Amino acid sequence: MLTGQSSAHKSTVGASKSYSLQRDFVFEPKVFMELKNAQAIVLAYDGMNPLPPTYCYLKPYFIDPAVSYFEQLKRGLL
Repeated sequence: MLTGQSSAHKSTVGASKSYSLQRDFVFEPKVFMELKNAQAIVLAYDGMNPLPPTYCYLKPYFIDPAVSYFEQLKRGLL
């Protein structure tokens, strides 16, 4: 039968809680090693609110700025 009491006369029961801070990766570390040329992961801040981490596709200064990153990649310029 379960009564919620200990079976010995002189025994005690105790309980405790503990908390610990554990951080989790937003990006796994291997993601940084797998970045291609002209790519970055950016933690942007607009002056009021931090923006979520995101991929940023860069355009080198010596390539035509009117051509998109993806078009440059397709042409083999990057």
